[in-house]
Amino acid sequence: MTGKPAVLNIAELFDEGCIYRVPIYQRAYAWGADEIKTLLDDVRRADGQYYLGSLVVARCGSERNRTVYEVIDGQQRLTTLYLLMAALCHDDDDQAAAALDAWHMRLEYECRAESYGALLQQLRKSGAPDQPEDVGAQDGPSDQETMCRPLLDGYQIIRQDFEDPERRIDLEKLRTNVSIVRDELPSGTDLNRYFEVMNTRGVQLRPQDVVKARLMSAVSSPTDRETIGRIWDVCSDMDHYMQCLATPDERTRWFGEGWTSAPPADWNRLVGEAAPDNDGGDDGSAKLSKSFEDVLQEALSEEPLQVGQQTQSGAHSDDEAERYRSVISFSAFLMHVLHIYSGDENDASGDVKQTSLDDAELLRVFDDKVAKIFPKTSENSEDSGDSDDSASAEDNAKRFAAALLRCRFLFDNYIVKTHMDSAVSSDATEWTLKCCRKNKSKKERSYYLANAFSDEVQQELIMIQSMFQVTETGNNHKNALYAMLQWLWAKEAVDGSAFLQHIREYARGSLEEKLKLKGTLTEKRRSQIREAVNQGVGTEHFIFNYLDYALWELLNHADDSPQGQDMSAAGIFGTDELPAVASEVRTRWNEYAEQAEHSGEGAQTLDCRRFRFRYRNSVEHFSPQHPLSGGDAPPNVNDFGNLCLLTVRENSRRNNLDAMEKIRHFNVAQQSLKFQFMVGQAQKETTWGEQQIKDQTELWIRLLDALSDASHVR
Repeated sequence: MTGKPAVLNIAELFDEGCIYRVPIYQRAYAWGADEIKTLLDDVRRADGQYYLGSLVVARCGSERNRTVYEVIDGQQRLTTLYLLMAALCHDDDDQAAAALDAWHMRLEYECRAESYGALLQQLRKSGAPDQPEDVGAQDGPSDQETMCRPLLDGYQIIRQDFEDPERRIDLEKLRTNVSIVRDELPSGTDLNRYFEVMNTRGVQLRPQDVVKARLMSAVSSPTDRETIGRIWDVCSDMDHYMQCLATPDERTRWFGEGWTSAPPADWNRLVGEAAPDNDGGDDGSAKLSKSFEDVLQEALSEEPLQVGQQTQSGAHSDDEAERYRSVISFSAFLMHVLHIYSGDENDASGDVKQTSLDDAELLRVFDDKVAKIFPKTSENSEDSGDSDDSASAEDNAKRFAAALLRCRFLFDNYIVKTHMDSAVSSDATEWTLKCCRKNKSKKERSYYLANAFSDEVQQELIMIQSMFQVTETGNNHKNALYAMLQWLWAKEAVDGSAFLQHIREYARGSLEEKLKLKGTLTEKRRSQIREAVNQGVGTEHFIFNYLDYALWELLNHADDSPQGQDMSAAGIFGTDELPAVASEVRTRWNEYAEQAEHSGEGAQTLDCRRFRFRYRNSVEHFSPQHPLSGGDAPPNVNDFGNLCLLTVRENSRRNNLDAMEKIRHFNVAQQSLKFQFMVGQAQKETTWGEQQIKDQTELWIRLLDALSDASHVR
């Protein structure tokens, strides 16, 4: 860098008359809901000065008296800030007008110069993109729309987030409290080479790099230090099963002969029983631990392990295991491990009591839980009164590394992953729950992937876990995942049925919390539920997703299913028998499905068996708030019976079509079960309006009442 990074608040960044140009060798805008909402949450935390990160640029001359910077790193963040400013600067108030008048910065993409340029300028001028006309499914999107889709989706995600008044961002607070560090590369830097190295070597120091260096510098034995480094390397690659990354010797020592055992807590077994406690030097003296700075420099100078690199592990880049992806980043996963390591508990609502799961707090929490525990001296041990409970920094580092390895094993074996297929869009996620096993035949590869649980509970666990994953989308808000890992951590053997029951009980508690039912008198429960769900776009997404999960259980385990399966459906209510409202839901679904099947051409079929949880994160009004055909919306347009979740893309394209027109434009069988239920009633009654909305609202209130009634739990 030039050595003189500029700290700019957002006002200075956008008011400065510069051009930021994203070079052609960089990818197009690619942030989705997770990354955008994380940035928005970061901005909301900016009570005082808040640093959003760095922007690495290279000065490339000037055009029309404007300095031109080529963006080397930070373009996704910069583009999202641009979309955020566009969303905020067109409110009808003096503050927004002043900010818009002062906005002189320009953003350009070389790889999408025409399409991106026109859209970014449109957002800058009016804060509203030119929406392409809705075309029939057979025509498909235009090339222009396809190229601009990521920007349009990003902008829509921000606007959708702001529809909840409590999540609005204060424009002046954004402009003055939030800052970004602009680092300028020295002139003459080979930018293509710099960008390549930066992306393959990870030159920017991350908090987890500091944590790794602190752990390794705390131990005195080179063997122990190497073991911590190996555990870290194996665990930090979240998109591969650990057995595929470990060496043959490590696989046996850590996971047993069949690779199915949780790693031992005993450090000597992790290192290798033959390994000495402290390696000696040639002169017989003990080798001392390296300094933090030395370990950090070594870690940063190492060549990164490339996917498929064959040193000792035997993993291959075209493995079956390559097709699966983690639901959480490694830095966020470390926060879960820290809480489990230190014994933090969940409260009834699923929130961690002592600290959050926000990985922006990683270094502070690590210092609090691990790094600040040092040996007590003989002088103060008597005064402290807890010398037996104290642990040396070295012991603590080993304990944490062992906890990390075991937590990662539990995560790999018992938590869902996404199945990646390049031919499938990101909102058509498939879920899997597999564990890695040793292939004893050795005819082909050294491992195979097996179902984690028996057939009776495998799909049940996939559905309820994926329900939580699509609800708690942000890396830093996965309280349900923490509750699952915490439960798994306490078990010597994992029983699938008991695991399912635990998650169901946690889900029921979460539903009670979202409906604000705790402490509510029995006679006032439905009134409280009605208030909680009739919030339009402000209705909690978890309520939609949990209702879909309950409908999947009820409709797939119908009355003619084996008794055991129907008992599983009853289990979501915490009872041995289904309540009356559950039977009513089944009866109505069967009527709607049969009607659709025999209605002839043009009718949409309903299909509960194809339902899967997707990242549907936009609340849709089935009957629109502002009909394209004119006229008034129903008076109960914001009631729960008229609402469902869609992907942002589906909602933004068709949100003003009336209900019967929407049915023609959607592949209904691929939508949420709540949406299919609305379609079924609309097709049966050939209309959708105030009475149908009222009817479904009351049905769902009764079902939610039964689902959330903790008095049913055995």
